Amino acid sequence: MNNWIAWFLFLPSLLMSNSKEGIEAFVQSNVFYTTELSPYLEIRLHILADRFTKKIERDSLLSIESQVTLILRKDSNMVKAERLLLNSTPQKNLHDIIHLVRWQLPAGNYILETKIEDLRDPSRELSLLDSIEIKNIPLKPHVSGLQLASVIRESKDTINLFYKNGFISEPLPYAVYKETQKLLGAYFETYHCDKLGKRFFYKFNLSKQDSSGNFIVQQEWHKARNGRNFDAYYLKHDISNLTSGTYRLTVKLLNESSKEVAESSVEFNRVNPFWDKIAKLVASKVEDHQFFDTLSEPIIDYSLRAMYPLISSLDVDILNNFFKDKKLEEKRIFLFAYWSDQADTARIAFDKFLKYIRKLDAMFYSGFGYGFETARGSIYLRYGKPDEQIAEDKDNGAFPYEIWKYNKILKTGQTNVKFLFYNPDLAGSDFRLLHSTAHGEIHNKNWELELYKNALQEVRGNNPIDANSIPDGYNRRAREYFYN
Repeated sequence: MNNWIAWFLFLPSLLMSNSKEGIEAFVQSNVFYTTELSPYLEIRLHILADRFTKKIERDSLLSIESQVTLILRKDSNMVKAERLLLNSTPQKNLHDIIHLVRWQLPAGNYILETKIEDLRDPSRELSLLDSIEIKNIPLKPHVSGLQLASVIRESKDTINLFYKNGFISEPLPYAVYKETQKLLGAYFETYHCDKLGKRFFYKFNLSKQDSSGNFIVQQEWHKARNGRNFDAYYLKHDISNLTSGTYRLTVKLLNESSKEVAESSVEFNRVNPFWDKIAKLVASKVEDHQFFDTLSEPIIDYSLRAMYPLISSLDVDILNNFFKDKKLEEKRIFLFAYWSDQADTARIAFDKFLKYIRKLDAMFYSGFGYGFETARGSIYLRYGKPDEQIAEDKDNGAFPYEIWKYNKILKTGQTNVKFLFYNPDLAGSDFRLLHSTAHGEIHNKNWELELYKNALQEVRGNNPIDANSIPDGYNRRAREYFYN
């Protein structure tokens, strides 16, 4: 069995003109059983730090101070109580407080009262109520409640409060997996499994709630386990491509004959706007989606690598993770979504792009990656063909260089934009971007000193330390080319 509850209490301030936000916290309770099969209650707390009064400590480190009172009642009688002083670790940025309490209890129906107070502002407090049912463990195979987790990792740190059976798991506030959370984490235990034979199985179902309130199975998978009396299981499952909505995770316990003998389930919410957008595109652009489904992995990777100069920093992070985790389907979907945004017919736009980057690959080939990944190739991709190009390899004292000029950058509206590339290694056509006047690109006020490194004994003016240019000389024309 597992319960969670989070209430918000907004208390008006009598001391300040602006109203205060209420304390916000999440309390999760689960029932498990000891090795002697006695029930115990596990209470996990997650207290949001940004709703508390900050304490400023040495070196401007921040922390919060809270008092938590837990009272367990049965038939209005108090059977258990505990008061905790919980402080966050002083750090530059506030960190939430997470805590865990375990109580061994007899079977029965209980009410858990939780009171959370801001010790630096007594007017701010939060009160919670949670009904809890504890049952004696049945003599037949049994699955505990499923305990959702935001983080699950293997560990040998037995001193850690959240350590259990070789893992550390932290609570998932409000049973919500946000867009940045890619893994579903859940912990559960099974008992009397030795009665199932030498082997038994877990059958996992992941269902999504439809508009009628029914849960429709989206994914299903199995896991085999060796027969034993007690089994602790930490589930980690990829949910990166789940669209937003309410889901139910169900674990069914199967014997050697695959007959279901017990089950447990828990609901959670997923927030994933990126994949919501993908789902709508797939439904509205069937032919385009089918086209991208036929692309081979080498073509997908090749074209995505060419798109880095074109996408936002957020999309760069997403794409980097797809490459790192070798997620072919996600890369395919990313490609489909991007070109669906660029044109009414994504497959035609992509085909033109593929021909274009192959041309750039050959045009700027350097022997170091693809041509479109070079400095000149990426600038050409981002801004198009320059209105004027100057190539120079005989400038006195300078490395070989090129100057590109754009009358106007269409994407930004900036006019009279210039780029200066140079080849300091004198290796083939491996030109690097040294200086630019474009917004958001490299700007190097000392570009002349770098370009004419072979002539650094000559500087303009009487102060060689602060100089950022060199004097004119025979056949020395980079400044003239760049500024005229």
